[in-house]
Amino acid sequence: MASTFNFSETYGASASPTTTDTSYVNLLSADTSSGSDTTTKTTANPIVIPQSGYAYSYERWIRGHWTGTFTSISDVYFWKQSGGLPTGVKIKAKKKDTTYVTPINTASTYAGTDGNEGTTTNDIPTATGSINPAYASNYSDYIVMQLVVASTATSGVTSDLVYRFGWNEV
Repeated sequence: MASTFNFSETYGASASPTTTDTSYVNLLSADTSSGSDTTTKTTANPIVIPQSGYAYSYERWIRGHWTGTFTSISDVYFWKQSGGLPTGVKIKAKKKDTTYVTPINTASTYAGTDGNEGTTTNDIPTATGSINPAYASNYSDYIVMQLVVASTATSGVTSDLVYRFGWNEV
């Protein structure tokens, strides 16, 4: 038998967070679920281009969640498969351990500082190696993502970006 994989997102106060499996990961202006599609939550919670400086989404805390029958999950990686961002818009993403912290909508140190959105040859995280494999709870370490929009950004809808988890399974 093989495992079944889902993206899992965690949001809310760290004292009582909510964790749900999801098919979509939306970077929003509210600390809420991504929703079940790519438009409802983004329309209700957009990131607006600021008059000056930067606007930030709430951090999105995601991780891999495996269910089903398997012996072990190892060498877990996360990368951007396709899509691009317009000038003045970037995604910061970085590996974090299994400790969740209440998301913020100011400059995130957990999501990193370099604007690394990853590419097919540039896994996230690049410098820190693979994400830890699924623990007894069948979850990987967190990846913390944040959308950063500069005052110089062009307005309009941004196309979808496709991110993937990859792993070895026994």
